[in-house]
Amino acid sequence: MRPMLIACSLYLLSSYAIAATDDPFHDFADLPGEWTCHGVFPASGKTIDSELHFERDLAGKALLKHHDDTSPPAMYHAVEAWGYDPKASRYNATILDNFGGARIFSSEGWRDGRLIWTSAPEVKPAQRFSYIRVTPERLRIDWEVERNGRMVVGDTLNCERRARS
Repeated sequence: MRPMLIACSLYLLSSYAIAATDDPFHDFADLPGEWTCHGVFPASGKTIDSELHFERDLAGKALLKHHDDTSPPAMYHAVEAWGYDPKASRYNATILDNFGGARIFSSEGWRDGRLIWTSAPEVKPAQRFSYIRVTPERLRIDWEVERNGRMVVGDTLNCERRARS
């Protein structure tokens, strides 16, 4: 009886491990929740504050992000939907913002603590978001935009996870 119990337990654990690795958002597990960000526009030195909210959706097949600027004049607000395309082996993101923008990005996923979202060819000027894991509770986000044929940092946010209540 005991060998049968052990065999069944191992089977269930191995099935769980396989299912966990099939989850395309496994590497994103630390993002859901509330984040407070402080940053800067390097070109002008102007500071910026934002709140981010990440949540899983579509039974774990998507990640939603709300981005709201909170420092005056608090102009930028966006909703992002991140999904995984298994046929293309890449992540896709759509960003809708309060200025009427609808931008499409793609990424290979987290590599060496970085998540790089590159804009689709039709997005002009070209843009890139780099998410850098500083610690499990800290994240840096750089938004880059093409200027005169090269990518330059438009803004940088340093974010900290808010305490969970």
